[in-house]
Amino acid sequence: MKIALRYSILALFCSILLLLFSCSGWSESGTGTDSRVGFTYPDLANYSALTWTDAFKAAHDKFSHEYAFGDWKGVDWPGLYSSFLPRIMQAQATGDEEAYYLALHEYVCSIPDGHISLSAENAAVPTALAKELAGGGFGMAVAELDDGRVITAAVIPDSPATQAGMTVGAEIITWGGQPVKTAIGQINVGAIPFKILTGAFGNENPKATLVLNRLEQVRLLTRGPVGSSVQVAFKNPGQVSSQTATLTAVDDAGRSFSLLNFAPRPDFSDQVDYRILPEGYGYVLVRMEYDMSNPGGYPTRIYQQFQEAITSFVSAGVPGVIVDLRGNYGGSDQLAADLCGFFYSSPAFYEEQEYFDKRNGLFLRITVAERGPDPIIDNVSIEPQTPYFGGPVVVLVNPSTTSSGEGPAMGISRLPNGKVIGFHGTNGSFGMVGGEIALPGGYAIGYPFGRSVNQYGVIQLDSRNGIGGVTPDFRVPKTLENVLAFAAGIDVELQYAIGVLQGQ
Repeated sequence: MKIALRYSILALFCSILLLLFSCSGWSESGTGTDSRVGFTYPDLANYSALTWTDAFKAAHDKFSHEYAFGDWKGVDWPGLYSSFLPRIMQAQATGDEEAYYLALHEYVCSIPDGHISLSAENAAVPTALAKELAGGGFGMAVAELDDGRVITAAVIPDSPATQAGMTVGAEIITWGGQPVKTAIGQINVGAIPFKILTGAFGNENPKATLVLNRLEQVRLLTRGPVGSSVQVAFKNPGQVSSQTATLTAVDDAGRSFSLLNFAPRPDFSDQVDYRILPEGYGYVLVRMEYDMSNPGGYPTRIYQQFQEAITSFVSAGVPGVIVDLRGNYGGSDQLAADLCGFFYSSPAFYEEQEYFDKRNGLFLRITVAERGPDPIIDNVSIEPQTPYFGGPVVVLVNPSTTSSGEGPAMGISRLPNGKVIGFHGTNGSFGMVGGEIALPGGYAIGYPFGRSVNQYGVIQLDSRNGIGGVTPDFRVPKTLENVLAFAAGIDVELQYAIGVLQGQ
């Protein structure tokens, strides 16, 4: 439900709820009027016929009222308005669509939430800007290690980096005349629509956490306009002194982005894969909680595939299970809770929900049922499923584990026998999407107007002050050995998970 259901389906379901409430006279107490009767999701907005300036003004007003995490994240709405309105006005005055798009992009990316998006019907402008700003590569990918060093994790043969004598494992000392970590920190990720160069699925999105933003800054360090140059001081492995070279960016079709990515995603598929590893542990990969053959409905097919996996593990007597949620796209909240249920022996709380109610402009506590006879429920709960696996369970995550994909990691981590493992934690974007504002030029802003809260009414998982998501119980160390192995294609995180299950 968090990312999979389109707004029209939500709105239709809401209408059904209202009809059921009206016909049944349903109320929470059985005697009074329940505030949830008559609840209505906010409307879609289409400002595409307005001028760029008027559309931005209307969009900002709607967005700032309906966005589910404005207070939680401390969004400075007046500050955003005063910063970006002049840029939109200037773009309109000069007819500069690239400047208009960049202003929208940076505006959207000023709010750290992976559920906020900027889409484009025609990718011509964002593609041109991406190539202009980051279409060149220096032939390498770098990574920050736990010991503070920045190293070259991978290089492209016959690239500017290799021609300058740089090798894998080289320590980067300075970049553009500055300490390399300073240069990384100065990169404004929101000012560069580079996602299209990476070949990643989906629209442009902000980075929900400081960790993910930093990872993207590191990836962008080795990018620039084609033909641009940078002076780099580096020290190859085994060398005592550093050397300096000037690198010139070449058009590599975004190749350096694929050299190293600590937040990769699997193919966009609802297929659940599972097997028993040579070490004897059960391994199951869940890419999403959304049934592509049944849009808007409960993902029964994914549930059945996961149940089949656990059944095979229980039958084989495996000593532990690894649930791989790395890059999980999200989908159904109820399915996320149900997946947890295979590892729970008694019911447990999962979430309650709050949605923007357009009747009064406030957020209403109302948890919508995805299945069953009741249109709304008190909360989404984790119910024990069959078969039950009571042994050790390890969940693999990364910063692209998003939305409902973060749910099983949250639920399993609460078990005494459940652990979360990864180089980094999950995305930290756990709200319910559905808000959409169409803008001139075929662009649209998407945003969540619903949020998940715990049993105390406190928002769950969504980032705040740059911190959010599910944090690993065991974080894979970013040592030189681990990072180079990861860049070479070795599944270091899976190996680490196996080691944890083995007690190493």
